[in-house]
Amino acid sequence: MRIALLFRSFGPYHLARLRAAREHHDILALEHADLDVDYDWNVRAEKRNAGVVTLSSAHERNGWLASELPKFAPDAIAIPGYSEPFALSAVRNSRALKVPMILMSDTHAGTARGDVVRNFVKQHLIALFQSALVAGSVHARYLTSLGFAENKIVLGYDVVDNHHFAPAAPDLQSSRAPSPHFLACARFIEKKNLECLVVAFARYRQETPDGGWDLVVAGEGPLRAKLEGLRQASGYATNIHFIGHKTYAELPSIYRSAGAFVHPSWQDEWGLVVNEAMAAGLPVLVSKGAGCSAELVENGVNGFTFDPHDADGLAALMRTIATDCDRQAMGRASLRSIARWDVERFASGLSEAAQMAMQSQCGPCLTGSVFAAAMSRRA
Repeated sequence: MRIALLFRSFGPYHLARLRAAREHHDILALEHADLDVDYDWNVRAEKRNAGVVTLSSAHERNGWLASELPKFAPDAIAIPGYSEPFALSAVRNSRALKVPMILMSDTHAGTARGDVVRNFVKQHLIALFQSALVAGSVHARYLTSLGFAENKIVLGYDVVDNHHFAPAAPDLQSSRAPSPHFLACARFIEKKNLECLVVAFARYRQETPDGGWDLVVAGEGPLRAKLEGLRQASGYATNIHFIGHKTYAELPSIYRSAGAFVHPSWQDEWGLVVNEAMAAGLPVLVSKGAGCSAELVENGVNGFTFDPHDADGLAALMRTIATDCDRQAMGRASLRSIARWDVERFASGLSEAAQMAMQSQCGPCLTGSVFAAAMSRRA
């Protein structure tokens, strides 16, 4: 099949998915912007080598899609979401060219902004798509709640290149630092709930009289100063380490040196850092607000889930992981579980969704088309 694949901006995750998909199909890679405002990816050379086409302005985007997309003659086009203007511009052009459309989505009920009007608009917009490739079961349930056909939904959107993060040695503990620590990896923004993590860590140390693990947090963001103040006030400033932004190439060794991974977000569409940590063979503590928690975490087997509002509960789980668990067994369980969520799952899911889209008829969907045309022209 010939499939056009659109993302906001191709980063390492997207390039890995692209490579996997190209093992099976002829893929045209399209992006809205060369740089992502939220992530400091530096993969321009890799994108050039992969032939990624950047459509940076609305005029360029509409003109290119209208003139060049027919030359590629895709059997289907995969579009990320249905809310941003660049995605809706692709919807409008694809519909005009009668190209079947795959909705790629990791929105779930916990992250969706919804009221009666918004849901009305969403229902008509998703009706423009012939199939969907979503992250997991909670994301599929959200789409079906809006009226999307359950038998047109495939799982496997949010994956990483497991091999990139895999342990360097068969013995998981052989690559671990002699003094294990908790690791978090997140942007320093409100929804990542790092304040709760610092508070929980301080309570964990208070209740561990003979010492305990340190906490290492990789990342940067606007809340850095606030978190630094909280670290200083915690009483455990020397045990909390903010190590700054780390590149994709640096991350595997950061994961491998840790004893366990913590993902405390209030809410996350998925939480790809959990995939990365599990692919590195780590036990994981994952907030129930993360879309991946129901799919990737089996309580007591490869880690635990927790209420992101409950710092005491998280502190208790940190004690459990550090002192009362077979972490090597948990790490092996993480590896077994995440093996089902590699880039090949994205590639096979994209194939299945494309076949579904090609077999489905495009209905009139006049209201959805009007919404897509109007909303695609927003700044």
